Amino acid sequence: MTSALMSPSTSRLTGKCVLVTGATGGIGLAISELLHASGATVYVTDIDQERAESLAGALGERARFVRLDVTEEAGWAAVAAAMEDAGDRLTTLVNCAGAALRRSIADTTLDDFNRIMELNLVGTFLGIRLAARRMVDHGAIVNISSVNGVLPTAGLGAYVASKSAVSALTRVAALELADRGITVNAVCPGSIDTAITDSADFADTDWDAYVRTIPVGRRGAPVEVAQAVLYLASDESRYVTGTDLVIDGGIAAGRFAGRPRSTQ
Repeated sequence: MTSALMSPSTSRLTGKCVLVTGATGGIGLAISELLHASGATVYVTDIDQERAESLAGALGERARFVRLDVTEEAGWAAVAAAMEDAGDRLTTLVNCAGAALRRSIADTTLDDFNRIMELNLVGTFLGIRLAARRMVDHGAIVNISSVNGVLPTAGLGAYVASKSAVSALTRVAALELADRGITVNAVCPGSIDTAITDSADFADTDWDAYVRTIPVGRRGAPVEVAQAVLYLASDESRYVTGTDLVIDGGIAAGRFAGRPRSTQ
């Protein structure tokens, strides 16, 4: 199931118990597969029960499924109860569940805005709160933010607001949990080739033109985000906390006018 690009060490996360939200989406799926292939016990959580159960079954041993709507406190309590019943102790949380909305501020309804904030921010808050209360010391929390939380884009007002807040909340949590050795970081993907960017909201996007604005000259793959999460979930990053790790092919580095012509 894992691609050659992953090349995981099957012992890198041995002994870790990981909870992944939004586990069946493009990025969430890659994260679940890679962290499981690296030795972790992975709790596959998602609102889509059929797909999440299928993923847990495909991963096999050390994979558990629990249905979770990240906006509901009761759902998080059920996940915690399932872990306790299985005798698992949470060491790693990956807050990946979320949604995008491409709409101008003037055309965004309050319901639209609240929906994006609940999925992207409230869900992340509830996850961090659960981890703060139940996670063993020397754990890791990884929040999936966005390059748009670092470099805002017109037409994505609700999304930008939610992801900027996720990055800010990440830093606060990092400060509050540092004395327990729990690291809290955000991964900020740029344009990743997933179903979200293929949705109706982005149907009129000229991706060929957009790719020409990316310094490395291509969109990212979900596994490239997963590799960053693996690093932050591993013991190799114990001195890294409160940071935004941007995975965007160079977009946030500055204005890119295209490749210079060769003088050859």
